[in-house]
Amino acid sequence: MKFAFAILLVALCCAANFAQETNAEKDFEKNKLRYKLEKFSEGEDASSGYDYLVYKNKDKIVKIREIWSSSAETTYRVEDYYFKDGKLILFAEYTFAKRFYKTAVKGTNITLTLVEKLSFTDSKLSNWLEKGKSVANDDKRWQDKEMEVLEKTSDQLESYKLLKAERN
Repeated sequence: MKFAFAILLVALCCAANFAQETNAEKDFEKNKLRYKLEKFSEGEDASSGYDYLVYKNKDKIVKIREIWSSSAETTYRVEDYYFKDGKLILFAEYTFAKRFYKTAVKGTNITLTLVEKLSFTDSKLSNWLEKGKSVANDDKRWQDKEMEVLEKTSDQLESYKLLKAERN
């Protein structure tokens, strides 16, 4: 009985550690009011689209938040891209309830449900949480996920340039 309790306690402590914000998220929140916020919207079709919140420190992008919405869905998706010195350091995907959409596109914090979170060091995947559980770096999906997120990041940066150019 004591052994089972000890295992349960260790598991709970580990889960609490994974649920905590990363340094990138904490640093962002601490400095959020200092950053310039640029907002963009792009329709996907008649009933869905994307909103982009781009936070910048002078001319450097600190964070891009992509919000996907659809009138046919009850949950929406958020993808956060955190940057340091022009490189991706954290990617996080979340879902949230449709009723929080207007608050989300204002840049106000809302309740999010974590889908996955990936940390990067020197453009290499260094930590991956999927549905709150750590994915081992010898998982056969590791390399494909790293490439997928780095490509999505490149696409986000290119989309930002295009949206900014269209606005000007």
